[in-house]
This record gives sequence, C-alpha cells and structure tokens, in this order.
Amino acid sequence: MSDGGARPKADGRKRRWEQHNTDRRRHIIEAAMTVLARDIAPGERLTTAQISAEAGVHRTGLYRYFNDRTDLDTAIQRAICKQLSAALVVSFALTGTPRDVVHRVVSTYVRWVAEHPAWTRFVEQDVSTESPSPLEETNALLAEQLEVSVAAFLALVNADLSPEDWSLVRPWVAGLVSGCMGAVRSWSAQTESRTGLDHFATFLADTIWLQVKGLGASRGIAIPQVPLESVTGPQSAQPNEGSLR
Repeated sequence: MSDGGARPKADGRKRRWEQHNTDRRRHIIEAAMTVLARDIAPGERLTTAQISAEAGVHRTGLYRYFNDRTDLDTAIQRAICKQLSAALVVSFALTGTPRDVVHRVVSTYVRWVAEHPAWTRFVEQDVSTESPSPLEETNALLAEQLEVSVAAFLALVNADLSPEDWSLVRPWVAGLVSGCMGAVRSWSAQTESRTGLDHFATFLADTIWLQVKGLGASRGIAIPQVPLESVTGPQSAQPNEGSLR
C-alpha cells in the first residue's frame, strides 16, 4: 500500500509541536520577565519556583522547553536585550540637529534603564560560559548601528577621513557605547546622592556630544547646527532597523 499521505500528516504534527514548544518557551520567558520587574529587588535571585508559579507550569516542566537553568537564563537575557534594542533603534534616526541625535539616543537608553532596573541587573549577570553573552552581542550590534549612522552623517557633510581614521570609527563608537553603559550603571548604583534622571541624561549626553564635536574639529569636519533632515532625503534619514532585530 502507498504511504504517500503519511509524510504530510507527520510533517504537520511536527510543525505544530515545534510551534507549541516555541509558544511555551515564549510564555515562560515573559513570565520570568514579569517576575523580575515586579518582585526581584537588588541582590535577590530569580528562582524557578517564581517563574513556574507565574507561568502556570510545574517547576520540573520548565525543562521540557529549556535544556537547563543556563539555557533558561540566557533566553531571558536575549528577550530583555531585544526589548532594549527595539527601544533604541528608533532613536538612531538622523533627524534633528547632530546634538539632538546624541541627546535622543542617550536619553532613550538612560530612561529605559531607569524604567527597567531589574531587567538591567539581570541582563548584566554572567549566567553562561558562552561568549559573547547576549548583552555583549547587543552592544556589538548597537556599535554597528551607530557606526552606520556616523558614516551616513559624515557622508552628509562631505567629510573626508583618512583610511586610518575610518578604521578607527568602529572601536571609537564601541568605546562610546561601553562608556555610556558604564556611566549609567554607576549612576544607577548611587543611592541618596543620586542626581535626577533628566539632569543625569543631559549631563551624559553633553559629555558625549563634546567628544563628537571635538573629534570633528580635530579633523576639520564642520558639524552643521541645523536639522539633518534639511540636508538629506527621507530615505537616508532613517536608521537601518534590521541590524538590531
């Protein structure tokens, strides 16, 4: 007898089972993020009991969808990083003055951290021996996106960098990203003496803007003090959204 109809049915069951597992993984990760945001104070550890209770899954059942605790924690970190990337990608648009762009990116990041302190603490934890970590991958993607934006800006103002300087744009941008994140981490750790969010965001953005402005001046690059959309078309004014997805 022919079994020509058996394979499509088997493939359909396999796809449904894979989708079920994907949906359950997502549900568990979202439950973990909810617990983190609601219940986990600095110094406290997110437990599988808390996750399973929130997700409505037996604790041992968690590992039907994750290899082990490391796999679960890494998946949670990746989901948090995805949220951060989604919040930041819009701020990279080359709209407003160059100073506006710097302030928008920095303010977006500072406010995201302030609104999600437990997520930020969790994503900074060393939960795996794998390298790069989800946060390191995100930092690299952010630096790549900023490099694209810097290159687009330099093209707008007809800046002519030497090959040596071009080769240093990526590490310079990576340094800005890591420096910004380090400053926010230090500010977040302050207690009674911590200055307000708006003042801190403005201060940090100003220091980064001075670096950008100073580097431009040292290379003879005239940075326009007008909205960038007035010197570029609508297509090039938008960030490359795909690079952070």
